Amino acid sequence: MTLVLRRGLLTMVAASALMLGACGDKTEQSGETLATVNGVAVKESRVADQMAQIPAQLMQGREADVKRQILDRVIDQELVAQEAKRMDITGDAEYKKQLELVENQLKANFVIARKVSETLTTETLQQAYELNKANNTFPAVKASHILVPTESEANALLAQVTPQNFAEMARKFSKGPSAPQGGELGWFRREAMIPEFASVAFNTAVGTVAKTPVKTQFGWHVILVEDRNDKYTPPFEQMEQQLRQEMAQQVVQGYLGDLRKNATITYADGVAPAAEAAPEAPAAQ
Repeated sequence: MTLVLRRGLLTMVAASALMLGACGDKTEQSGETLATVNGVAVKESRVADQMAQIPAQLMQGREADVKRQILDRVIDQELVAQEAKRMDITGDAEYKKQLELVENQLKANFVIARKVSETLTTETLQQAYELNKANNTFPAVKASHILVPTESEANALLAQVTPQNFAEMARKFSKGPSAPQGGELGWFRREAMIPEFASVAFNTAVGTVAKTPVKTQFGWHVILVEDRNDKYTPPFEQMEQQLRQEMAQQVVQGYLGDLRKNATITYADGVAPAAEAAPEAPAAQ
């Protein structure tokens, strides 16, 4: 795992553990007891719920390490929750004020999420995908690679690999996360890869192994180019999440506009909607 991904994982572990499920005594737990905090059990389900919030690509086989980190954060979480109970924080006026703000935001989040979910069905997204296919094509290469630490190892492999045995050699020798898949990287555009890697991949003949290994910050790569397409369109399954994110904003803006149209909103004297209060742009000269 790269340093950037590792930092991202640690940040997400900390954030998810501190923000989710802080009150263990109010949440039904199940499974094995992983720890006790002043007599309060921390069970498997409480850790599993927070692990589920972390994207699988960030963990990349480090589930055991992540689980231990989350357990430690849940223990911290439980200690703080117990301290809050001892201090009777829930009776504090500022706490009540902040709680109301959080509850209002949570309600808004749930309403918006439900509207987006109901509107952006799989069928709706598929229709949008078909309509925008022409705008989502780009030159792409399909390739596999074998990643090793040193140039000498890369050159030794280069003398042995062929397109026919490449997947087997990748599974056996590659140190990259794609090794179990025979080094397969799938289709990618030039901008998605490190420039040194992309330059070789896009200039190697289809069905051949690049003549020289490529050095990047991850190590040395032996590259097999399997296919090339100047007008490649990613399948719907790869585009679905991106389409959902792009269209969600449109859905939210339209929904909020409809709510305003159907509501009676009266502004106090001297107060105007932001759109009306904003100064007009100067006319073009």
